[in-house]
Amino acid sequence: MFRAVVRPRMLGLLTLAVLFALGCVVAGLWQWGVAQDRGSKSMSDDSARPVVALDSVLKPQQQFPDNGSLQPVRFKGHYEPSGQVVVSGRLLHGVHGYWVVTPVVVDSTGARIPVVRGFVAKPAQATAPSTKPVTVTGDLAPGEAPSASNSPAGQLTTVDLAALLTKWGGNIYNGFVFVTAEQPPVHTAGVQAFPPPQPGNGGLSLVNAGYALQWWSFAAFAFFIYFRELRREAHPELRAGEATPDNRAGDNPAIHNDETEGSHV
Repeated sequence: MFRAVVRPRMLGLLTLAVLFALGCVVAGLWQWGVAQDRGSKSMSDDSARPVVALDSVLKPQQQFPDNGSLQPVRFKGHYEPSGQVVVSGRLLHGVHGYWVVTPVVVDSTGARIPVVRGFVAKPAQATAPSTKPVTVTGDLAPGEAPSASNSPAGQLTTVDLAALLTKWGGNIYNGFVFVTAEQPPVHTAGVQAFPPPQPGNGGLSLVNAGYALQWWSFAAFAFFIYFRELRREAHPELRAGEATPDNRAGDNPAIHNDETEGSHV
């Protein structure tokens, strides 16, 4: 095998394979960088979206929009303390506790939307808000998976919209809101502000990531071709076997000669 490697033909083929593969790797790295840049720009654009009216994005009982997650929205209404629940299993600054979720009756539709007003370490700290008119600004989010059925009264394990609809009745928005501002402010003792989730600081453009993988597969294919040719160079019988024609009876000169001699007998 070593003798085949150092033959001029194989050395030249190896050089071509290495140069081609290096070009493909560089092209793939460039496409990967473009994929990361475009993904990060997309995430940055999402975090800089303007505040819009709630009903321009989502209406009561309407399916949650594909691009609605973390969309800043604003709406007028009033809190309904009787429907307040706490959602367990939440974390704030390393402290385990609960989200305080209170329905807001939206003035424009009369439907309720769940609002995460904040965080408490214990359910007893979730004091009720005022029922005065308020303008709420916050980030929209889709409902979570169904809640466990063995939770204590007034508690859920997820923001389960079906469970909230059963509790509240009437119409409900198919999403909830992390409050970021209220006008006038509705402060309640013991409830800490809970910041909405932030878009990740990374991401990928899938199209450019696909191009990168394609270039890298070309690099691997170049070495596949080289090693295939090296094997054939080291074992000439493989090439001889491929080059041997099909010895059919009609193509054998000896058979023709025998038949010719027999015809003269």
